[in-house]
Amino acid sequence: MIWKWIPSICTVFNLGAGAASLIFTIEAYYRIAFFLILLAAFFDVLDGLLARLMNCPSEFGKQLDSLADLISFGAAPVFLILLHQSGDLHGGGGAAAIVFIICGALRLARFNVSASSTEFTGLPITAAGVILSFFSVPNHHMEPAVIIALIGALSLLMISRIRFPSLKKITVRK
Repeated sequence: MIWKWIPSICTVFNLGAGAASLIFTIEAYYRIAFFLILLAAFFDVLDGLLARLMNCPSEFGKQLDSLADLISFGAAPVFLILLHQSGDLHGGGGAAAIVFIICGALRLARFNVSASSTEFTGLPITAAGVILSFFSVPNHHMEPAVIIALIGALSLLMISRIRFPSLKKITVRK
């Protein structure tokens, strides 16, 4: 059944938007890069929603989603904030980027082996990436120390044991 591939196609669009965001960041088109991260978030929500509505979740889709999320909400936002706000990829900025991506990968791995569908343990990488990318919007430059502290805080929240509610079980009444 070809319709069962629709959620995975949305995941591929998520990945494409995240990769394009990285390219636009490198080219210094920061606003476009920011909107591509938001577009990736839209497709990330849509793929899970469609998989549940169409009753076609798969192990392939789950793994593909994690790989896409690491690019779209791990690498793309951290490079956007660092290159746009401070231009600092040397020293502290580069180290913070590496830590953010590693913590995002750890968070995704923990999610992939967890059984709970009513809550998340640790801040989801999608939320962390979108929050981080919102700090690229202001035109004034933030201090590198503030950016590194923000990246560090979001990294710690992703690997924390703090429970965050899952929106997967919310139902809409007709």
